[in-house]
Amino acid sequence: MTEIVFIIAEAIRKGKKVLICGNGGLSSEAEHFAAELMGKFAYETYASCIALTTNSALITAIANDMGFENVFSHQVNVLGQEGDVLIGMTTSASVNILRAMEAGRERRMHVFLLDRNVWAGDDTAEIQNEAIKFLHKLALEVKEILYRVNRQSQ
Repeated sequence: MTEIVFIIAEAIRKGKKVLICGNGGLSSEAEHFAAELMGKFAYETYASCIALTTNSALITAIANDMGFENVFSHQVNVLGQEGDVLIGMTTSASVNILRAMEAGRERRMHVFLLDRNVWAGDDTAEIQNEAIKFLHKLALEVKEILYRVNRQSQ
């Protein structure tokens, strides 16, 4: 966890953003994580984070025109910039998540795939429970670093 915390904090400190995506329950967890980084969770410090799962008009347009396997990779190609962070979450090696990861690497983003190898559990519900715990801890630690850096620079 330490590596991802420092990479995200440093990217945000440099004015970069975090993109995050997942399917089903992990879609909701992606939105929750974005709310934690951009909202007042834990510290009054705020970070740019976009859940690629939130715009139903965009998602359905991309799915219709380019295929559901491209709903996240297309957004990464449009929004992602070198040095940004991309977090993809999947319980089943979802093609749309894997394509987003590939697009992120092509754009020279910091790419993290969170999957069954990261979280304990034998079924999807257990993995989703582990995911939200992981994301809460990740948001807390990133915001703690940013808060300390902001206080030192004042």
